[in-house]
Amino acid sequence: MWPVKVEIVTTLTPAIVDAVRRLVPQLSTSNPPPTLAQLGEIVESPATDLFIALDGDGTIVGMSTLAVFRIPTGQRAWIEDVVVDEAARGRGAGGVGDTLSR
Repeated sequence: MWPVKVEIVTTLTPAIVDAVRRLVPQLSTSNPPPTLAQLGEIVESPATDLFIALDGDGTIVGMSTLAVFRIPTGQRAWIEDVVVDEAARGRGAGGVGDTLSR
């Protein structure tokens, strides 16, 4: 496996916006990528974390979303929209990252 760094997005950058626009169509052909405003809502919401996976050069090669919510019997979390860039598939980017940065 090649080095992969996983980060939680706290601030949108042009590189992150471009990566989401590139990755979402690889995940779903029926839903367009989120608008800039929608992506901002995801990043700003206390209920969601957007994770990005970066290769050794800092290129975003994947993403996922964690949604955390409370129900009467406790707190729950769902992992959604997991995608690895077609160009990076088969090289270990979808596995556990070497590091998780907060």
